[in-house]
Amino acid sequence: MNQQHPSPEANRMAEKHTTLSLTQELAQLDERLVSLIAARTNLLSRAAASRRAKNLGITDPNQEKVLWQVWRDSSKGDNLEPQILKKIFHLTNNLSYARVEKNTSNDKPLCLYPRRKPVNIDLSAPRDQILRSMMFFLGATNPAPLTVAPFQGNDISLELINALNLCGFNLTFQNRECSTQPVSSWSLDNKIIYAGQSKFHFYLLLCLALGQVTRAKFTGSTKLKIHDVRPVQDLLPKLGARLTIVEPHSNGVPVRVESSGQLPDSIFIPEGISRKFILALAVAATTFKSGLTIRLHESYVGSKLLRKGLVFLQQYIPELQYEGTGIIIPPAPMNLNLSSVDIPVDPLMSLHLLALPFFVDGNVVLHGKWPEYVPHLQDIMDILHEFGLRINVGADQISSRMGNRPKQLSIDLTYCQEYLPLVLAMAMGLRGKCAITLDTSREDVEHAQDMLENLGAGYSIEPGLLQVGIPAAAQANKKSGESPWQSPGPYWTLAGALISFTHPGLCMSNADNITSAWPWFWKIFMNLPDPQNFINPPRSEEKEDETRDDKPKRKRIRISTD
Repeated sequence: MNQQHPSPEANRMAEKHTTLSLTQELAQLDERLVSLIAARTNLLSRAAASRRAKNLGITDPNQEKVLWQVWRDSSKGDNLEPQILKKIFHLTNNLSYARVEKNTSNDKPLCLYPRRKPVNIDLSAPRDQILRSMMFFLGATNPAPLTVAPFQGNDISLELINALNLCGFNLTFQNRECSTQPVSSWSLDNKIIYAGQSKFHFYLLLCLALGQVTRAKFTGSTKLKIHDVRPVQDLLPKLGARLTIVEPHSNGVPVRVESSGQLPDSIFIPEGISRKFILALAVAATTFKSGLTIRLHESYVGSKLLRKGLVFLQQYIPELQYEGTGIIIPPAPMNLNLSSVDIPVDPLMSLHLLALPFFVDGNVVLHGKWPEYVPHLQDIMDILHEFGLRINVGADQISSRMGNRPKQLSIDLTYCQEYLPLVLAMAMGLRGKCAITLDTSREDVEHAQDMLENLGAGYSIEPGLLQVGIPAAAQANKKSGESPWQSPGPYWTLAGALISFTHPGLCMSNADNITSAWPWFWKIFMNLPDPQNFINPPRSEEKEDETRDDKPKRKRIRISTD
């Protein structure tokens, strides 16, 4: 019997295969998998965008049914858990739906070439989104009219305004003001409420339903569809309500909520509940006839979000008590005893404008009230002072200019790591090394590494320490700019804009993720050094025969399809 010997090519393939470790084999598979997911996302996005252009929903149940049947048939005999596989199917679909919801295109990155001229900025500062939403809610339920001004409209705020109006409240906005009028009655019963993209808004509307006998359905954007509401689902029976997740194998919206209106006098919030839910419950409890006492697990004691929101609430409802692990909301109704309010500025967004003199000199003046109760805000202000930035906080405005620039720095971000994108951008503007002490196990440090590697910047990282401004490896420089940097979030987009002053030509995709919260940002950036000359005043202040060219006199941002 003749024995067939493998060919030399087969031997080489087998030898190459056996030299790979399991991790290397997985890495090769994952590389192909990501490529296939990207191609699938592009195709499904085209289909979803086509439906949206026809004023149809971006999802097509029949299409999803056909595609899921392919997944199910192809997985037969492979011993894959059906429920987990169905979740993966929905998650891959949501990659496409999220792209269409944001109106983004993956083949058009923004390439930034800003002019290095001293800035002369005089603008209204961006306001805190969470605090603004809280005041919209308080104004809507208030027995007297209330005006929130200035109101810088954005998608997130408009989603809440529309949802509250659907419930029977009366909120209107014009001339950069949002006004509320008292209503005789309101209800969520038998309503389908679109909560948009904000988790806080979803929880705020959900908790509003708890004070009445209600049956309602809540929907939202892709971000809420992948948000896990099960911890809150387990807690709601203690508040006299029941939440049912509508779609099989999903943990997010759409959900149905049934509430009895029978609330306890007190509730204990265990560990693992979203802090946004706790704050939303405290705000919504201002409408509960008997009030509510909230007892918190000790893990919530250091929450920056809860402290910021509850101290703000106490300014207008002095009877509200908050200390450590206890929140006591007095019985409704409540009267705010004011007719207008100016929301404090958002320090995280504002500081990205106030930091501009560090990169190009000049002066920045932002109008608005600086917050007094944001935990560890002074820590970042001290760090920016070490960078040489001189920030002056007045009663109704904040200004900045540049002082002496240090050559190198060693700073500690342990207690204010949410400012890492801003600090990283400034660290890259130093001529020397910058050592940053921080929690390197957090996800934002991975985002920092992705950005640094994309730019070919020299850095080193070890547990608890990130150093930038060190010589880069030759291989890193070679890879620099090979592909656009994918901005992971709004504040990283702001940081990328600042970094483009020291790394002109920086290209980023997903750069429009800031527009839902701060739609004015790119208009400000493109019209530096004096953007106020290109931003129109409210319509009531315009002359009928006056026209203004909103386009920049010189292009600052190049759209590249390379």
